[in-house]
Amino acid sequence: MFKLESPYYLLLVFGIPVVLFLLHVLNRRSSVLWRRLGYYYSLVQSYHRGNRYGRLRNVSLLVGFIFLIISLANPQYGLKKQKVKSQTAEIIIALDVSLSMMAEDIKPNRLSRAKLWIKQFTERFPDLRIGLISFAGNAYLQSPVTTDLTSINLLTSISNPNLASTQGTSLSQAIELAAKAFNNKDGFQKMLILLTDGEDHEGEAIEAAQNAAKQGITIVCVPFGSEVGSTIPIVFSNSIDVKRDQNGNPVVTKPNLKLLSEISSASNGIVIDLNLGNEGFKSIGNKIQTIIRKETSFQSFTELESYYQWPLIVVIISLITFIYFQEKEKIQI
Repeated sequence: MFKLESPYYLLLVFGIPVVLFLLHVLNRRSSVLWRRLGYYYSLVQSYHRGNRYGRLRNVSLLVGFIFLIISLANPQYGLKKQKVKSQTAEIIIALDVSLSMMAEDIKPNRLSRAKLWIKQFTERFPDLRIGLISFAGNAYLQSPVTTDLTSINLLTSISNPNLASTQGTSLSQAIELAAKAFNNKDGFQKMLILLTDGEDHEGEAIEAAQNAAKQGITIVCVPFGSEVGSTIPIVFSNSIDVKRDQNGNPVVTKPNLKLLSEISSASNGIVIDLNLGNEGFKSIGNKIQTIIRKETSFQSFTELESYYQWPLIVVIISLITFIYFQEKEKIQI
């Protein structure tokens, strides 16, 4: 099989006859001027004596130009088959931005600590492909899976409860949106990391996790909040209060560790204790390597081999020949 990678360079060939025609016109005009001087034949004989190697020099230059065009077009021939082991992991981080994440049982609050966790995660795994979802009552895809981790951190930094049009917490919607956002091609191993306090006002989170597991998605849960719990601060125009129930009593929010454990178990995932620090990141790294080894696939593809270097060698030889004949011409003159 033969093809040219960049055939449009061959259009330069049409410039050769144009240049040759212009040179012919210039020679004709020169002959007319010489005749007007009255010494035409003497001047012609003198010119040809000094230009013995001129024709060979011009031919070598023309040949070099033609093969330079061929080299630029990059002729390709044959098929090269390769089999590549695919070990690509895609991570989507789902960040809970509901009001309960503003609780201050973790300083300065749960949401700020979750943002810091994402920054630490991207610094520890800079080569991963990562996407970002924010969720409260609804889930929103902030960024598809990308290698641009700077944009992930930027989007994380501006996430807050005010961006959620519907308050509450729906873990199932976050899981279902992540399942749609992942690449469904073979060779892409998928992991969803849930950063949340585990409150779920919609239900169906376990069922969503089971469906995600069927699609090859492993869910890692990172709970935020203390077992003691905390009230939820509410900022008014001139004062700060706490969120209250219908009876006017302060609402105390606690992380739902049981639910998050069930979600992880349903998808062959793990729960990461925030207090583990670097050990927690190591556990996630080990989990990523586990799913890569488990679900590694092979992808084969074919590729044409390039032969641009061969006409390029002819160009170099032509250039050397051109220089040689030009020096010989100088010596003759």
